[in-house]
Amino acid sequence: MNNLNSKKLLFFFLIICFLQIIYIFHFRSGFQFEIIKNPFAKNSGINYSLPNLVIESKKIIKENQINSFNLSLSIKENKAVYQRVIEFNYPIRLKNNSDIFFFFKEEIIPNECKILDKGKYLYLTKC
Repeated sequence: MNNLNSKKLLFFFLIICFLQIIYIFHFRSGFQFEIIKNPFAKNSGINYSLPNLVIESKKIIKENQINSFNLSLSIKENKAVYQRVIEFNYPIRLKNNSDIFFFFKEEIIPNECKILDKGKYLYLTKC
């Protein structure tokens, strides 16, 4: 009788552990099956790993055929966005002497800057 109860208890704990693994995998990990479906496709999974404004910066750069760009001070102060914009837009490079600037939509754009393109999150200007 004791052996049967220990087997039932072991089986119960195995089921609990299995359910916990499913819970962690499905609800807590943030894992997306869309990334595994086609992992070698160009830009696979960028919507899950990058902020929308970084993705928008690449789209604006492609549409306007920009060779180099600069970022506003508030974008440079936001280190996470700053790094991701530079890395995601490679081989188009950040150059401090470029007259093409990205500004957040919430920023005040200087009067000497002309808006070249507008996005949902960013302005592309020439200063």
